[in-house]
Formats: sequence, structure tokens, C-alpha cells
Amino acid sequence: MKKSRLTKILVEGRHEFLTKWTEAIEKITNVNIVRAPSTGLVMLKTRDSVSKQPFYMGEVLVTECSVSIDHHAGFGIIMGENPERSYQIAVVDAALNAQLPIISKLLTELEMEEKYIQQRIYEEAARAATTKVQFDTMEDYNAKS
Repeated sequence: MKKSRLTKILVEGRHEFLTKWTEAIEKITNVNIVRAPSTGLVMLKTRDSVSKQPFYMGEVLVTECSVSIDHHAGFGIIMGENPERSYQIAVVDAALNAQLPIISKLLTELEMEEKYIQQRIYEEAARAATTKVQFDTMEDYNAKS
């Protein structure tokens, strides 16, 4: 699983999912905190929709944490001030990098969590679509007259 896909699942997934897996990993191995969760600012890079050129929109508050499991590093970063979640993301990342025995089950559940996230996004979009207002343009209105 690519890191970008993994990160998206861990950041957007349910809190209970991360808590469950962090506790399971902590039971079977020793997690060393390299850098405790701390807040910081990072520049948010985006792309201009017209010129397609990248630019920095501004600063974003993030919480980041680094841990290690058997000399394998794990890193967690999340927007906002959420030290617990950044730690949990770092622990899961380190467990994947260390190739712990429970990884096969974790990967299966990560895919299930990804489906849950996609379903949640679909349902939110469906709810938003029910509130969408249809506007007639003046041309359509005048053409009917």
C-alpha cells in the first residue's frame, strides 16, 4: 500500500479504528517516542486553477509525532491540534515499516476502513445534493416567454 493512500485512510478514518490498532501494536512490541507530539506551522501548497502553477496559500497548524519500533521509524502528522491522533498515526506507520506479524490483518482492515470512508463521502455528497438549488438563467426564462 502506497504511503499517500495509507495516510489518507489514517487521517480520514474513524478514531476507534486507530485506537484499536495502536493498542494492539503496543501490546506486542515496544514503541519508543522519538519526538513527542508537538504543534507547528507548515506552508500549504496548492495549484492555481487557471494557470496551473503551484503557489503557497498560507500556513496551516499541524500536530506531528515521530516514533520507532525495532529501529523502524514512523511519522504521523495531522492538521489541527490533535496530539493523540498524530501519535496513533505514527505508531501504525512504524508498525508497517517494521513489518510486524499483524500487518496482514491490519492491511485487510485498512482496506475495509477505506471503503467505509468512501461510503461516508458518498452519503455526504448525496445529502448535499438534496439541498442543491436549481437556478434558471435569464436566457432560459426569456426563451420560455
